[in-house]
This record gives sequence, structure tokens and C-alpha cells, in this order.
Amino acid sequence: MKSNLKISILFIILMVVAIVFSIKPVINSINYGLDLKGGFEVLYKVSPLNEDEELTDDMLTATYKSINNRIDTLGVSEPEISVEGDKIRVKLPGVTDESEARERLSTPAVLTFRNSSDELLMAADVLDSPGASLDYNETGRPVVALKIKDNDTFYHVTSAVSKSEDQLIVIWLDYDETKHSFESMKEECGTSNAACISSATVKEAFSSNVVIEGNFTKEEAQELVDLINSGSLPTKLEEVSTKTVDASFGSDTLRIAALAGVITLVIITIIMTIFYRLSGFISSICLVFYSLLVLAMFNAIDGVLTLTGIAALILGVGMAIDSSIVTLEKIKDELVNGKKLDKAFTDANKRSLVSLIDANITTLIVAVILFVFGESSVKGFGSMLILTIIVTMITMILINRYILKGFIHLNISVFIGKVKESKIRNFVKHSVKLLFVYLVVIIIAVVFAFVQKVNLGIDFAGGTSITLKSESNIDESVIKEIISEYELSDYTTSSDEQVDIKIKEVLVEDEIKSLKQEFDEISVNSDISVISNVVKKDLTENAIKSVIIAAICILIYVSIRFKFNYGIASLVALCIDITSVIAAFIIFNIEINFIFIAAILTILGYSINDTIVIFDLIREKKKEENKKSISDEVIVNECLSKAVTRSILTTITTLTSVIVLLILGATEIKEFNIAILIGLIVGTFTSMFIAPYVWIKLEKRDRLKPKVDYDDGPEEKSIKGINS
Repeated sequence: MKSNLKISILFIILMVVAIVFSIKPVINSINYGLDLKGGFEVLYKVSPLNEDEELTDDMLTATYKSINNRIDTLGVSEPEISVEGDKIRVKLPGVTDESEARERLSTPAVLTFRNSSDELLMAADVLDSPGASLDYNETGRPVVALKIKDNDTFYHVTSAVSKSEDQLIVIWLDYDETKHSFESMKEECGTSNAACISSATVKEAFSSNVVIEGNFTKEEAQELVDLINSGSLPTKLEEVSTKTVDASFGSDTLRIAALAGVITLVIITIIMTIFYRLSGFISSICLVFYSLLVLAMFNAIDGVLTLTGIAALILGVGMAIDSSIVTLEKIKDELVNGKKLDKAFTDANKRSLVSLIDANITTLIVAVILFVFGESSVKGFGSMLILTIIVTMITMILINRYILKGFIHLNISVFIGKVKESKIRNFVKHSVKLLFVYLVVIIIAVVFAFVQKVNLGIDFAGGTSITLKSESNIDESVIKEIISEYELSDYTTSSDEQVDIKIKEVLVEDEIKSLKQEFDEISVNSDISVISNVVKKDLTENAIKSVIIAAICILIYVSIRFKFNYGIASLVALCIDITSVIAAFIIFNIEINFIFIAAILTILGYSINDTIVIFDLIREKKKEENKKSISDEVIVNECLSKAVTRSILTTITTLTSVIVLLILGATEIKEFNIAILIGLIVGTFTSMFIAPYVWIKLEKRDRLKPKVDYDDGPEEKSIKGINS
């Protein structure tokens, strides 16, 4: 026993030391997205130059490579480039010169063929599309095959070069006569990031496809193929969405989020210690270690932390502490039943493990769907959520339990606090009242939707969003004069130093540049985002698709692990959660934007987690009382009476970070926090009142179904020698 105690104390000391000495390096090594760091983001729609052609994977790959090469010339650290269907999203954290970035990215790379004296011989149009491919010669060595389109030009040029003194054709990408020459760059020609990408010897004239041979590795040959193709792109780029974030915006949000995180962990530690004494305090230390481990692992996989990533981390903290609360509450239940602490600890851990696995897997389903079907920052949300679930299983279930085991010889009140039998309350009788309230809210929301337009952000309505910030008071008359020529859909003053503007038009590059210049002249920082109708449609479709697929997968999993009635009841509760939040946003005219979808999916993951824990209690109790004539209502009321403390505590601990963020004024994720605040409160009620109530009704319906008698038909006669 003493040996176990020493090991547990040693574990705690090691965790505290790890927290103290690694917190600064972990925080400093986080790679922040542009919404936290500032920078420029652009989404391009890629289409073929020839309208009669279809966009191919080769075209997309060549375009991707071309943009990637362009970013290298901007000197941006940690850029993000992602292909999203027929679009390419580029994020450039830290970029301050938006105009230069736009020009560099959207201008096609120029491929030229020159002689050793730098005289132009041919342009990229001599090649087909794509112009180069990886091939192998008769000895099996990799070569670069060029597909010639203009055979006549290529023949005359190669004929002339073959008769020249050095017989060289030099291939350039973005040749600049003011700083490039073969004479000065021939030693580095063909090396990484060099404008001179190849110099080939031509000994005879060619009128058809040719190959460039050299002492290539496969990787080197493929790189040359990509470079040649990037300079002869068969595609065009249409800018369909842009976003610029001033560095001051990101730093303010990051500072608030960090402060909120510290305050949240302190409050959770106090709450857990009050309710669960030493066990709660140890669980809180594990929670701090969990948070640090999540960030460290996120860094290890080169994750980019964004606002949606912080949102996933908030959900993860709630689920992590919930896993501890579930176990501690079950320990109290076992103690009430008269078991000694060591036996209660062992049995409670066994009982809670299945419940926690089911709860985490259902949330993992949501996370995986977000990662697979989401775009941009939604993928970041999904990856962070997946990571938090994995780390929760390691720290809050395995490590926390192992440490607590060393203290079970202590006095019960010191180890886990007061233990008393739960008072049985009639929860079921209030379910109909809550359903009535829900229906009233939905009716009011529908009326408001007709009376006043739904406040859709530019993510779903299209247009331009402008956020202005200044260290001094903003003169609204000057601002309104600057934007007077544009049609406003919203103008909101968040404070004397901040103004939020929505413009119906999709502003083009010159208009954005002009506006930013005018705002700079009056010492006002501007964050301008543009969403076109193309992006609006895709965002809407993906949001709806993600929610529907997540709901179906949850229904299937719960039906398999529990029973179909449990799955239907869970789905009904989730629908009420989501529609309640949407209704509240409509009634109070709160903007529904892109991060609102992340909030809805957060609520989806949290609420199903809560519902599964409660259904696990009901399933467990129903098995115990299987041979007794006890009604489902009695079973549900008894289980909910035991679960009420855990549900309230989990909601409070999860909402702590949300409330702190709202109080501190994290305006960039204000809509997210409001949605979470409403959704988690509603989700607690639906998990405790609506889901069990629906389950009771479904079970009753199944019992009342008449059994089919398949033996009512005429009885077959038995005839010896024929059928008997």
C-alpha cells in the first residue's frame, strides 16, 4: 500500500515538473494560424484555360506546385496550401504586403527557352498541356519527357542550336533580364529554387517529342517535371474568397484566449477540489497535464492552431474533466451501496470504462467526419478534437486512475468528499413541459424569420466583412463617408475602438486596396474578408452534409452498442439541441457565420457524450432489474437522480471557459461562445429530460405491439412415407 502511495506521489511530482519546465517551450513552439497571428488568405477557383476542357488532377497538381514555388519567393514561414475540390486555399501567416502576395500568387509562372547568351528562343506555348512528364530510358534511368505541340518551331530552334558553338538550350522560369544571366548562374542551374531550371545539350534537330537526360534521381526528375509544368499552366485562377487579418487582431485574440485558459483551469481546480477533495485536486493536475500534452502533440504533428482549434480544445477540456467526474460519481454510488473504498474504486472504474469508451467514440465519429468532409479550419477543428479524445483516454482515464489508486487507503472524506444517497426525484414528469417550451421557441423563431431576415454572415450570404480597430475612438462619420459608395447590410459598433461592417458587394482587389489605404490614413487597422457566391454555396452544402452524416453515424453506432430505441432517442435530443441554438440566433438576430457551424458540431459532440453516459446508466440499471416488474419511468428517475450532480458539474466546468471568453471580450469568436453557451445548457436538459423520455415512449410502443402469430395458417397433415 505504501509502495503504491509513493509511486502515485512520484507521478504527481513528475507531472508538476513536466508542466513547469515544458509549458514555455510548448507555448513558444505553437504554430499559429493567420486568425491568431495575422496575415493573408486567398481561395482560388481553378479552371482550364480552354473552356472546352475538363479540369484534371494533373492540372490541379501543376497549379499547386506553381503556387508553392511562388510562395517561396515571398519568404513566408509556415504557409498553408490545400486543395479543396476544384479550389486551392492559400494561407500566409505574417504577410503584411497583401498586394505583393496577390500579384505573386495569381501571376502565372513564365517558362522560356533561351541560349547561353540569354536570347529568347521559344516560349511555353511550344509545349503541349501538360508539357512534361516523368519517363525512363532504355537503361531504366529517369528522364524528363517533353511533349511538343508546335513541331515546326521546335524543329527550327533545335536545328539552329545544334549548329551553335556550345549547343545549349537553357530553360528558365520567371527569367528577369535585370538580375539573371546564364553566365553568372550556370553553376547553380538546375538546383533548388534557381530561376535557371535546366540546361540541355542539343546535337540534332527534333520535330517531335524529346527527352531531357541527365544524372537524375527519380525525385530530381519529378521536380523538373513539376517546374516545367508550373511554367506552362493550362489553368486560370479566379479569386473567390480573401481574408486579411491585421497582426493586432490576432495578438488580442491570442492574449484573451490564453488568459481565459488559465482562469478556466483555476476555476475548475477549485470546483473539483470542493466537490471531490483530494481526488478532484489530483484530477485537476491531470487536466493541466492533459492540456499541455494536447498542445505538445499538436505541435509534433505540425498542427496550425486557429480559432476553431481553440474551440475544439474547449470541448476537449470539458470531455476530459467529465471522464474524471463520471468515475468519481460512480465511486460514490458504490460507497453508498456499502462497499469499502478499495472495492468501490475497482468496481466503479470497471463500470465507468465502457460508458466513457462509448461516449468518446461517438464524439470521435463527429471529429472524423469533420476532418474528412470539412474544409480549411473545419479540418483543423476535427484534427484537434481527434487529438483531445486520444489524450483524454491516456491522461484522464489511464494515468489519473493509476495515481488515484495509491490514495485509496485514506479516509473517504479526504479522498472523495461527502458521500450521501441520492434523493430520487421525478424527472420524467417535467419532460412534456420542456417539449412544450421547445415548440413555443421554435414557433417564435419561425415568426421572427418571416418578420426579420435571418442574420447570415458573409460566409453564407456572400459579400464583404470589414472589422476596424483603433487605439483611440473611431470617428463614425469619417468611416461612413469612406464606405458611402457601397451597399451596407450591417453596421455595428462593438465599442468606441471597434466597428464591424458588412457590405453586400463582393469587393475586388483594387477596391480592397483602396479601402485599406483610406483606413490606414486615419490610423485605423482593418480586417477585410470577401466571400463570393461560389464559396457561399460550397460552405452551406458542406455544413449541412457534415451535420447529417454525423447524425446518421451516431444513430448507427448507438443502435449497435445499445439498441435502436436508444439511437432514435439520442437523435431526437440532438435535433432539439441544434434547432434550439438556431432558433435563439434567429430570435435575437445574432449573426450566423462560418464559426457558428463549428459551434453546432461542438454541441453535437458534447451533447451525445452526455446522453451516452446517461443511457449507459439506464442500460445498466435495466439489466439489474430485468426480472423485476419495475417500470421504465422508475428506472429513468433513479438513474437521473444519480446523474444530475455529474451533468451539472460537467456543464459548469465546460461553460467556464466559454463564459470567461465572453467576459474578457473575445469578439472574434463571440458567435461561437454564444452558441456554445446556449447549446450546452439546452444539451444538458435534453440529455436528462428529452432523450430518456423519448426512449421510454419507444420502449412502451414496442411492448404494446401485437406479436405476429405465424402459425395461424392451416396445419399440414403428416402422411407417413411422404413428409414424416
